[in-house]
Amino acid sequence: MDNKELDFLALLKEQEKEHQDPAFTELVGGDIAPLKQDKIEVTTKVLDKTTAKIRQDAATRLPEDVTDSASSGFVHMVEPNEILEFRRPGVQPYVVQKLRKGEYPEADYIDLHGKTIEGAYNEVMKFIGFAKEHEFRCVLIIHGKGERSKPKALMKSHVAHWLKQLPDVLAFHSAPVWKGGTGAVCIILKKGDKASIINREMHQKR
Repeated sequence: MDNKELDFLALLKEQEKEHQDPAFTELVGGDIAPLKQDKIEVTTKVLDKTTAKIRQDAATRLPEDVTDSASSGFVHMVEPNEILEFRRPGVQPYVVQKLRKGEYPEADYIDLHGKTIEGAYNEVMKFIGFAKEHEFRCVLIIHGKGERSKPKALMKSHVAHWLKQLPDVLAFHSAPVWKGGTGAVCIILKKGDKASIINREMHQKR
């Protein structure tokens, strides 16, 4: 390529530069750092920054006797029709048996149908806090089976994961059929301060 052709190409580039749209950096402002890689990690929608923060915060409340991998953000996935069952060390087996049979009347309940994972987390935390404040012993959470969710039982798996991390939750079991079956969970909470004081006083009088 001779000098005339080089001069012509340089002239074309100069004219193109004068007539082109404003640079992207001028439109958005600031310095633009080049991407180091263009690979996207394949993950579920719930593993976004908001949910990761939720899990991180919840992990800080993980009791020592809980072995669930909350600190890693891992949620053990259950099946839509799987029976949920959990009790802390020291809780008698008959408590779970009575939960399974629906023998404890629930003082209140919430229904998580239509909620996002983030919304459900906030709802569950507020509900457990409300139940503790009002010294409810048994409550019910309707989470659904999640047969159509992707992955299946997404909400159900998260609810079980969260409940295991809350020190105020002593035990839980999937509800009997007439209370929602495997689409709901019955929960036993710790006694409130007032109830504990009353119990101590009653034992002292005996």
